[in-house]
Amino acid sequence: MDIQKIFDAFPNYILLLDDNHRILMANTAIKDALGVDPAEIKGGYCPKLVHGTEEPFPGCPLEEAVEKGVAVEREIYEPTFGRWLLSAVYPTTMKTETGQTIHVHVVYDITDRKIAEEKLIENYSKLEKMTEGVIQALSLTLESRDPYTAKHQMEVSRLAVAIARKMNIDEDRLEGIRIAGLIHDIGKITVPSEILNKPGKISMPEFEIIKTHCETGYNILKDIEFPWPIATIIRQHHERIDGSGYPRGLKDNEIILEAKVIAVADVVEAMSSHRPYRQALGLKAALDELEDKKGILYAQDVADACLHLFNSNKFTFEAIP
Repeated sequence: MDIQKIFDAFPNYILLLDDNHRILMANTAIKDALGVDPAEIKGGYCPKLVHGTEEPFPGCPLEEAVEKGVAVEREIYEPTFGRWLLSAVYPTTMKTETGQTIHVHVVYDITDRKIAEEKLIENYSKLEKMTEGVIQALSLTLESRDPYTAKHQMEVSRLAVAIARKMNIDEDRLEGIRIAGLIHDIGKITVPSEILNKPGKISMPEFEIIKTHCETGYNILKDIEFPWPIATIIRQHHERIDGSGYPRGLKDNEIILEAKVIAVADVVEAMSSHRPYRQALGLKAALDELEDKKGILYAQDVADACLHLFNSNKFTFEAIP
């Protein structure tokens, strides 16, 4: 069997190396890649002949393969010809005449893939900035009508993120919770400002109007393709696990986790803060509400996480200026 002919059939260049980087064999693909004749580099020192260096470059996969006796794959940028390579070294069970391990070194050109990845990262960064811009615009729009709600949304977002972290919710879902918290009351943009800023007690008809903000917020955002279920979170953040919430009277598992987190953060911040129609009830009253109603109105695990944050002094609301 002619191993050389087998190696020459591969489009990627392949080297057989010993532990000391001595080239035992190379396929013809190396001539197209580096412009060197495989017969001429046989017996030569790989770092010098391939990379133009006197010593192995930092992170050389052969060095690690020799040290650990395992296969090593590493992405590297080769400045000699300006390409990204996947440099892979696979130790074999074969030995040289001097007892050194023979390693198969395969090099794949991944430049096109790296360019595509960088473009994808760039596009994702632009999307993140655009999403953040939309969120800020929505938040500022509501703030212009109702500064109390704007401050409330920021604090709900902060607390909801802290609760999510305490619950070990993964970072991607946590980001959705952060964003949903910042605009969870966006539907109040259609509630008359004389109701939102009314001093004194809110009447039942007025409260029914305020309650429409969940569905309104959902309708505003449902056609925006966020990477997270933002519209659904907003729609469900006043649902309660016993079915007594609104707008749809959902129960327990019908409510998504993100909405359960926002619901708890929303209640605690709202009760703790001043509103035009009432004085602040205080943090103690809010935490007592959670303690009394966890497992009834509020998800047990979410409420427990929130209570822990405050009882251990790991979260405080920012002072209202």
